Amino acid sequence: MEKIKNPKIIYLIAVLIIIVGIIVTCIWKTNFSLEYSEHTRIDVYIGKEFNVEDMKQIVKDVFKNKEIKYQNIETFNDSIAINIKELNDEELTVLKDKVKEKYEIEEIDSNVTTMTIPHYRIRDIIKPYIAPIVITTIIILAYLGIRYLKLGAFKVIITLLLRLIVSEAVFASIIQILRIPVGVYAIPVAILIYILVTMITVTGYENELTRKKEQEEKK
Repeated sequence: MEKIKNPKIIYLIAVLIIIVGIIVTCIWKTNFSLEYSEHTRIDVYIGKEFNVEDMKQIVKDVFKNKEIKYQNIETFNDSIAINIKELNDEELTVLKDKVKEKYEIEEIDSNVTTMTIPHYRIRDIIKPYIAPIVITTIIILAYLGIRYLKLGAFKVIITLLLRLIVSEAVFASIIQILRIPVGVYAIPVAILIYILVTMITVTGYENELTRKKEQEEKK
């Protein structure tokens, strides 16, 4: 892979993206997906096994084009949770009537309940990953410092650390700038970026170490 002639340009672009991302964050709130934003959860207890597609059709008829997320809440496949951004009394009444008619439920009010799910904060989402990432990073940096001692342990460690911080900051900034909803895939993508940056950096230093050893052998 050809080495970039002027890496400063890459870092300059990255810094500009990060600055714009910070500005956008200060102006607008982070855009969260339905799972992480404040929303209403409707628990529907049917009391017997049912066809999920039938329930989805009922929900579609009631809520039209609104974003919906489903999840089973019982192991017996007799209940379902419906997550929706906004819900009004009329929609809830229509939903109850349709479920009551479809599944012949007498006391529908006790079978259909609602609760408000509060929004997640960024720190709530990343908190479970902080300790593992920090520990993993320390181990990797310690290994690189020993492995590439001949190349300058401090330079190797600082380079990888800087690349990791900048790449993750750029990723977060792009999400903010493009207003991409932060959802369940945000953390996996961030971890993937972490792995790729680490692998690319290690590969580069491995090649550099090999060249250095070859030059020493020639001498």
